[in-house]
Amino acid sequence: MTDDTGGLLTTVRRVLAQGVDLVVWVGARLVAPLRTDDDPNAFRLSSVETHTTTIEGDTGWGHRPPATVRCPECGAEILQADANDPIDCPECAATFQPDRFTDLELLTMTCPVCRAPMQHGQRHPHTFDVPEWATCGNCQYHWEFKHFY
Repeated sequence: MTDDTGGLLTTVRRVLAQGVDLVVWVGARLVAPLRTDDDPNAFRLSSVETHTTTIEGDTGWGHRPPATVRCPECGAEILQADANDPIDCPECAATFQPDRFTDLELLTMTCPVCRAPMQHGQRHPHTFDVPEWATCGNCQYHWEFKHFY
């Protein structure tokens, strides 16, 4: 009889190494969609209040995505990048305060992550005269207006 402990030990080490490689590969596949870059601490997670399966999201009027409205004076498109910015028409001298947003026709909202147009709407049109949600079909970013009732 010959002693084959060296061959058995080599086989066990190889099988264990393959098992570890498999666990690392599966872990990397599970975490990959959540990473924003190669930094191990850079993850994108959606806001808890959105109750969706989105990758990233925000809540509240102060975090509203950029919006494009129509100028009532000349019909031009006005981009309001932040909800608290004044609304200044690039074509004419019309300027509106941020609280006049609801007086203007909303044309589109733009995703702050990938810059694609977003779907938006209202759940309570008789209660609120602002968009209450917006979702990007491209990157799944989701924004919710936070209700205070």
